[in-house]
Parts: sequence; C-alpha cells; structure tokens
Amino acid sequence: MKRYLTYVTLFLLIVGTILALWECFVRQYPTSYQYKAQWMDSHAPGVSTLILGGSHTYYGVMPSLMGDSVFNLANVTQHSEIDDWLLSHYIDRCTNLKTVIVPVDVTNTFDSPLEKSVEWYRGTYYKLYMGCDLFDNNLKYYCEISCLPAFNRKFLAAVQGLCGGDTSLECDSTGFGTGFATPSHFDENMMIVSAKTAEHRSTADSANVAYNSQHLMHIASMCHDRGIRLVIVTTPMWDGYTSRISKASLETVHGIVNQCVKKYGAVYMDHMNDTRFQGTDFYDCDHLSRQGAEKFTRILKEQLAR
Repeated sequence: MKRYLTYVTLFLLIVGTILALWECFVRQYPTSYQYKAQWMDSHAPGVSTLILGGSHTYYGVMPSLMGDSVFNLANVTQHSEIDDWLLSHYIDRCTNLKTVIVPVDVTNTFDSPLEKSVEWYRGTYYKLYMGCDLFDNNLKYYCEISCLPAFNRKFLAAVQGLCGGDTSLECDSTGFGTGFATPSHFDENMMIVSAKTAEHRSTADSANVAYNSQHLMHIASMCHDRGIRLVIVTTPMWDGYTSRISKASLETVHGIVNQCVKKYGAVYMDHMNDTRFQGTDFYDCDHLSRQGAEKFTRILKEQLAR
C-alpha cells in the first residue's frame, strides 16, 4: 500500500510539473491584454482620449488617426463590467484625460455578465494580465489551462511562433485590433448568414439590461464628477443586420442612452444606420473592416472636434 501511494504521489507530481511548465510556456506568448496593461501603466498620465468597449470599437476606432494621446483600451468580448472596472482602475492615473469613448448597442446592452457567457475564459486574461479583481472568487480564473480549447489555441500559436510563425500582437501600438482585414470582395450571402446568426443578440438576455445599464451609468458618473466628456457611440452596421433588430430592442438601447445624456451630460453619436458605409467597409454584419474603421475614425474625429 505504501509503495502504491508513493507511485501515485510521484505520478501526480510529474503531471503537475508538466501542467505547470505548459502553463508557464503559454503565458509567455504575447497578448493584447498584457500589452495594454503595460502600456497604460507607463503612459496613463499622457492619455487625453480613452476608448473602451468590445470588438465594435476594438476593430472600429483607430487612435493613430485621432492624435498622439489617444489609446484604444477595448478588447474582444469586453463586457460592461470590464469597461467599468478598467476605467475605475485607470481614471485617476489619467491626469490629462479629456474624453472617454464607450460603445452602446444591441449587443452590449443585452450581454450577460462575462462569467456567464460562452467566452468566460477571457476573465482569466483580465485577472492574470490586467490585475482585474472581479474574478477572485473562482479558482478557474487563476490559470489559462482551465479552458482547454482556448488554451490549446494559444499553445499552438506559441509553438508556431517558435517555428518562425507570426508572433505579433492582435493589436497595433495604439491598441487598435488588427485581426479584421478588408474582405477581398463583398459577399452578400455571407453577410446574410452572419446577420441571421447575430440576430438573437438583440433579443436574448433581456434580464441583463439593468445590469449593463448600471455599469454604463457608473462610467458616466465617474466622467461627470471629473469633468471628463463621455462620448457614447454606436458603430456602423450592415443594413441587412440592423433591419432584423426589433423596434423594442432599439427603444431599450435609446432609452438607456438618453437617460445617460440627460443625467450626466454624455454625448451620443449614433452611426448604426450610417449610409456612408457599404460593402467592403464591413468585415461582417456588425463589425467594420480596416477600410471601414479608417472611414469611421475620420468621421468620429471630425465630430469630436466640433
């Protein structure tokens, strides 16, 4: 029996060591989360405009076209509670902050909390690489290997990097997401399929509206109390998608935004149905391509200057 326990213990030690080394190896692979945390820690006092939000602003607003003191702190599937935490974490270090840009649309208005979403594992990245304390109550957020599919994708990318593959970040030096290039041609069939897939976003999880609204209002309150202009944007989306959004869902979004405008003096820039965006301006039904992001950023810059 003693020998059996010794073998079991030795086996567990070997497996544990392999898993620990595997985890350490994967953590060396660069991510936008690590980069943005390090960048903000070093440059926060010089930021005048900070961009928050999920993939719509991550891939849709290019700081390089707006000025030297603009940074994109958005990321894929960055839910409202993360935006709230990030701004709370950095706002008092951003001593020259004048403007905060945050997206509001039918996606993030109805989003469930990140912990309850299919991409819950991104909470691990915020915890490990950005110091986010929203997930301290669950051990699975302390190691990337807790979500094997996401871990394996990152592991394969790290291995490819060792073999001479691309190890560049999925964002540029200003935080803008570089993963969405302009499609070679506009495929309307692809867009229709994409729109049908995304359509449920505007109706699902209506119980989460109050949750997300609460975080937006806290962001607005922080900005208001410090004399910082809050700009709420809705990025351009393909009309084949927006036509499928229910009137009730749009009224919910606009009601929340109007409340924020009236109570905290936020500015709302609604480009959801902007007819200047067509075809290859879109990567898919509700995300801009790089070409579209360049166009949208120039329009946004002009509006901000008024």
